[in-house]
Amino acid sequence: MDYYEEIAAQAKALMDAGDFDAAFALLDVELKMPYIPKQQEEVLVAYYNRCRIERNAQKPIRRASLDQLEDLLNGSLDEQFQAVELLRGANVRMHMEVLRDALCREKLHYLVRAYLVEILISQQLHEEITMVHEGLEVTFIPAFVEAPMESDGALMVIEQLKEWLENEDPSFLAMCVEAFIKEAYLQLPFNIEETEAFEIALAIVAYVYRAYDDHAGFEAFCETHRILSKGSYALLLDKHEI
Repeated sequence: MDYYEEIAAQAKALMDAGDFDAAFALLDVELKMPYIPKQQEEVLVAYYNRCRIERNAQKPIRRASLDQLEDLLNGSLDEQFQAVELLRGANVRMHMEVLRDALCREKLHYLVRAYLVEILISQQLHEEITMVHEGLEVTFIPAFVEAPMESDGALMVIEQLKEWLENEDPSFLAMCVEAFIKEAYLQLPFNIEETEAFEIALAIVAYVYRAYDDHAGFEAFCETHRILSKGSYALLLDKHEI
């Protein structure tokens, strides 16, 4: 069973158990990612739409607005993502008090936190922001942070993955790039360091092989590319079991 089949199976199991909220949250996170193979995407979208119908039948539809931003960011995962979508089209400078409070709450979903930081970066905010990142309090200025996939370190990771896989296995490369994009977002407000690029690229390849439960494949990959050290970089993807 590949990665997307596993996601679909988890969603279906939750739906069969009547837990449409949990299934919706699982699918919502996955469908926000920039690349999903078309065949698997059609299955996930079908499940997603069924969850939407079932959830709407079980509770009143709530039309979200920026006036509800604080409640949304303190709400369910679905509501937190609604807040993200609202903020993408808004001037975040008008909502800084709410955003500052949200970013300091450990219970804010880690992907929601990453997307909020990305929005602050894209709007070139020059104020200092303090937030909780992986249990630690950090302070940064969004305007001085590069977009997650524009830093030199991130570009080096992509180039390393292409060097290994572009000719050998383009579809596997696409999955590695998708996994790395998630990792780069999870690391915000920190950018990928150039000195860590090789280790992160290797950890991403290992991560995707593990998703397929193909440990022999990773060993063969390392042998083919004469990689003696299997790496010890700890991905946030593994920490959050994404």
